[in-house]
Amino acid sequence: MQAGRLHLELNPGEASMVNDFAAASRATMAFLRERLGFQLWMVTRTEGNDWIVLHTLDQGYGVNPGKVFCWSDSFCSRMAQGLGPNIAPQASAVPAYANAPIGQQVPIGAYVGVPLRRADGSLFGTLCAIDPEPQPERIREEQPMLLLLAELLSGLLESELSTADAVRRAERAELDATRDGMTDLYNRRGWDMLLAREEERCRRYGHPACVVSLDLDDLKFINDTQDTPPATCYCGAPARP
Repeated sequence: MQAGRLHLELNPGEASMVNDFAAASRATMAFLRERLGFQLWMVTRTEGNDWIVLHTLDQGYGVNPGKVFCWSDSFCSRMAQGLGPNIAPQASAVPAYANAPIGQQVPIGAYVGVPLRRADGSLFGTLCAIDPEPQPERIREEQPMLLLLAELLSGLLESELSTADAVRRAERAELDATRDGMTDLYNRRGWDMLLAREEERCRRYGHPACVVSLDLDDLKFINDTQDTPPATCYCGAPARP
């Protein structure tokens, strides 16, 4: 395996090389569906108490990418805390899962889940699957493979996020050319570029984002009664860290 790439044999005699997290997630879910079954496979992200679905392979639950569930209600939250196993062929036999609110919302007979972690050990999300029917006990034997796949996905994710951070810093330098000369704030072109790139990252990794609008009082009065430099400082100061 080359650094930054994940190699999966999806079918006998057929191999696929993927080198980005989204493609690797889809290939991993397809491989596991072929090997283990299960109606719904997901790659998810956690953000506070939001459990955000990034990628799915769904044959019955109607769950699409972008769907947000309550993290504390999920089987995965209990798995990540060590309260339940990575593989539960009969979910109702595991008290932590039997009592999870999500089990009252959708039928879950069997569960598979492994954490996806950042390099510092923090939880990014999960690779998981559910099925409405209990599954054979022999699927427990697949746990080492599941943990390995999760580790490979986590490594690819970390590499991609680190690259994205470096690209973001380079973009900030590029955007210096799109700043207003008087206030040193981004002009319209700069904001358009910045927002488009951040929106793509948020969609890809499930990052939250917001836009804050500030209304400056008495700006016209300052412009009318003082020279340009004080007014310029008044515009730029609130936007600086």
